[in-house]
Amino acid sequence: MSADTIDVQESFRLSRDMARARMPHLYRVARLFPEQDRFDAFCALYASMRWVDDRVDEKQTDLGGLDAWEREIDTAFSGGAPASPFGPALADTLSRFSLKPEPWHRLLSAMRYDLQHDGFATYEGFIRYAEGATVAPAALFASLLLMRPDGRTWRLALPYEEVRDAVRAAAVACYEVHILRDAREDLSAGRNYFPQDELDTYHLDLSEPLTDAWRSYLRAYGMRVRGSWQPAVAHMAAIEPPMTDRERLMLHLLVEFYGESLQKIIRLRFDVWSDQHWPELHEITDLLERLSHQYEPGVDLGSLAGRIIEDV
Repeated sequence: MSADTIDVQESFRLSRDMARARMPHLYRVARLFPEQDRFDAFCALYASMRWVDDRVDEKQTDLGGLDAWEREIDTAFSGGAPASPFGPALADTLSRFSLKPEPWHRLLSAMRYDLQHDGFATYEGFIRYAEGATVAPAALFASLLLMRPDGRTWRLALPYEEVRDAVRAAAVACYEVHILRDAREDLSAGRNYFPQDELDTYHLDLSEPLTDAWRSYLRAYGMRVRGSWQPAVAHMAAIEPPMTDRERLMLHLLVEFYGESLQKIIRLRFDVWSDQHWPELHEITDLLERLSHQYEPGVDLGSLAGRIIEDV
């Protein structure tokens, strides 16, 4: 099915289906948007990125395909609909929400890297990659939190660059917790996000299973994230003054699940291979109650109480 065979409403329906399919953390939090308009915008933006990310992961595209996708995104910013089934919804969203193409171009840079490389030689290379893989979608979501209605359109309450810079460190920290938490599954599937120079320093071989031999490195990796966590979360305060209680709650819901996972991994002395490091339901419920009390007492967060198994 292509964009020229479906109308805008059908495209939005498909976008909602795509966003809901794996019940990612972003989708669960997005359901707290008070307005259908912002929720639908999230689904359209998410689907446009998820679609190309999946095609790269599944080896269904090449560099030429990414170049074509980039042209379609630029077309969407000019009012045309990209060729994917989610294109009409994206074009409609971009006609009403004041967004910039930068997040898609940064994501595209990460996708090109995925097609041309296998892993990261250094931590600095990983950080550059993270600008597209995690900072870009995080900046888009934070932008939606700061959108304000202006007639039919929605405008950012702050400059986009301020929004992006405020969430950058938290987005990277969350991504690193994700990598740490999912290390066994990723390495078993042949996916490695740990920098090669660090693995060499600890004499770790990717061909061997994740076991206790990894603990020293995982501890060093995790403690680096722990050291960056509080400053990263504090940096988000720069964009919180214009936010409502609901929007501040949503912003912190996006990161605190990862904070809870990190603390549990630390308590387990960085054992991420026995599957004991996933937060239990009562731990998630306690976290939700704490955040609700802090930001919006009385809000129903029951839809977020399940185990978070998909992050993107």
